[in-house]
Parts: sequence; structure tokens; C-alpha cells
Amino acid sequence: MHLDFQSSNSATKHVDLAVYNALLHRQYLVPVHSLIVLLRPKADHPNLHGLVTYAPRPDRGKMDFRYEVVRLWERPVEELLEGDVGALPLATLGKLPAGIDLDTGLAAIVARIIDRLNRETAPDQMRHLLTASFLLTGLRVSNDKAREYFHGVRAMRDSATFIAILEEGREEGRQEGRLEELKAMILRLGRKLLGEPGGEIRAHLDSVTNVGRLELLLEGIVDVKSWRDLLASV
Repeated sequence: MHLDFQSSNSATKHVDLAVYNALLHRQYLVPVHSLIVLLRPKADHPNLHGLVTYAPRPDRGKMDFRYEVVRLWERPVEELLEGDVGALPLATLGKLPAGIDLDTGLAAIVARIIDRLNRETAPDQMRHLLTASFLLTGLRVSNDKAREYFHGVRAMRDSATFIAILEEGREEGRQEGRLEELKAMILRLGRKLLGEPGGEIRAHLDSVTNVGRLELLLEGIVDVKSWRDLLASV
């Protein structure tokens, strides 16, 4: 069995599957079944229809390779929740029952995953599977929303990956706060010294994502005579 998980779009993935299948068959001299699991609609592509076939010349040989495609968002979530415990993290990407909104559905799915893992796995395995569940949930909703679903789960506190992601989120929040603070200060002081900025100037400032550059712009306001001069100075 050759199993491939795909979260992004690729126009040549079907060819990659054929290559891997041939290499595995050559290595072990056994039949190899290739299966690709598409984790989200963004990973789908018209070329992924289960067949790679071509004939370089009529009646002079032919390539005919078939593989299986699983579109996870088409699989009922109940099927994934009741399957093998090792596949539980995939449940957050499954198809929700009709009439269930995404937020309510995912919260319930995570609760059921945690319940099964508590009952059926050892602590180390539980941490690994919970971390995988959290990361996969981030393919469907924002990381902030995913953190809400898993916040307070005791096993997650011992996951180095989960803790690192939380710290990264906090750092991003601090960075965004500093960016907004500097932009507000530049606009406030700039209005007093340079006049009201036009829409183009404001759009340019909004696009700046480097704290160091904003700090230089703030320092340089007193040395220029116009907004354009300020933006050109750094």
C-alpha cells in the first residue's frame, strides 16, 4: 500500500503517484495499491481522477496506471469517528451532518475525539494524536479557532508541538499589536507635521509589515516636508 496525504494543489501529483508505485514495486516485487487522501477541497485537481494512461505510439506499448482517490470532505464524519483510533485526527476534516454549522460541528467532533483517546490510548499516543488532530483542524478553520477547541485539554499541555504553536500565536499577536501601534503614531504625528495623508499614502502604510521600517518612518517624520518624501526616505 502506498498512501499519500495531500493538503495543497498539484497538477502533476498523479504522475508522482505512478512513479512511487513503480519504485515500490521494483523494490519489493509485490503488487502496490496507491491511494491519495485529499485533506481539503483546495488540494483537489482535475488531473486527480484515478487514472494515468498514455500510448507513445499506436499498438506499440501503453501505460495504464490506476489509483484510488479519497476526498476527505466527502466522507461522513461519523464514519471517521468510528474508525481506527489512529485515523481519528482525520475526523475534523470530514463531512458534517446536514444542518450542523461548522463551529458547532467541530466542537462536538473534538470532544468525541478526546473522549475516545482518553478511553483507548496510552498517554504518549494520546498526545501525538491530539496534536495531529489540532494541526489538521487548522486546515479547516483558523489556528485561533482551533486553539479554542483544544484549549484546556490536559494532554495538550505536555505536547511540545502544541506549546510551540501557542507561543508562536502569542508572538504573532504581539507583532501585530506593535505594527498597529506604530502606524497609528505615524498617522497622528504626520497629520500635525505633514497634513492629512491621501488614500494612496494610507494604503502604502497599511501594506507595511516590518516593525523596523515603521520605526524608521516614525523617526524620520521631523526631517521631511511631505508624506511622499517620508515614504521615499526608508
